[in-house]
Amino acid sequence: MSVPPLPRAPQPWNALAERAYRLRVPLLATPFLIAMIENARHPHPLWEGAYRIAAGSAPIGPLSRHILMLPALCLYAAALTIRLSASASLGSRTVWSGAPVANRIETGGLFGVVRHPLYLGSAGLIVALSMISSPEGAGALLILDLPLLALFARHEEALLSRSLPEFEDYKKSVPAFWPRRPLPDKIFARALRPLDRRGGAALKSEAANVSLLGGFLAFWITPDIKVFWTAAGLSFLIALTAPHWWKKTGDAP
Repeated sequence: MSVPPLPRAPQPWNALAERAYRLRVPLLATPFLIAMIENARHPHPLWEGAYRIAAGSAPIGPLSRHILMLPALCLYAAALTIRLSASASLGSRTVWSGAPVANRIETGGLFGVVRHPLYLGSAGLIVALSMISSPEGAGALLILDLPLLALFARHEEALLSRSLPEFEDYKKSVPAFWPRRPLPDKIFARALRPLDRRGGAALKSEAANVSLLGGFLAFWITPDIKVFWTAAGLSFLIALTAPHWWKKTGDAP
């Protein structure tokens, strides 16, 4: 007569990862707040340091400033688009839930290209913000937030593997963060397609990130911190009200 194996005792690391996952929003926001404080204390962004190395003591003109800040803004906009597409595919309830909410594997939109487009977009946002932060602020973002993203992605995969047996096959065919090769045809259309159906809800879900894009774009045009906060506030309100004015494909104008 065989004796059934005893249930495995829960590992302390698993309990810690579960708590961290449920608190992932404030945990990820904390390094950003640290970076904002450090940027106020040390208002010398990384792009300015790169300019000083290349040009010495020459003053930074408006055109040079626009050119040096442009890569970070473009990266932020691209990363935000990735997050918006993923949010539209999953829905806000899943994106902000305390645990993965799924009864099937999502393969539409960017989920057929990478397993974690939300975290890929978040990583892009963090890198972009680091590029326009002081070295101290960039360090807080890169050293604290990027490992947290990897931890949360790993935790999600462990939970999904237990609840959805087919997830293991999905892992074999779709990379975690680096897009699979060759890229699917019409990759940009694939990324934007979910926004046709739930773009308004996605904008509302990503209102905080949208507000930063509006603020940084205004700051790029005119380096005035008051303009930054005004544009960020307006962008936040526009994103929050998006479900009321966003028109789905085929809707009447």
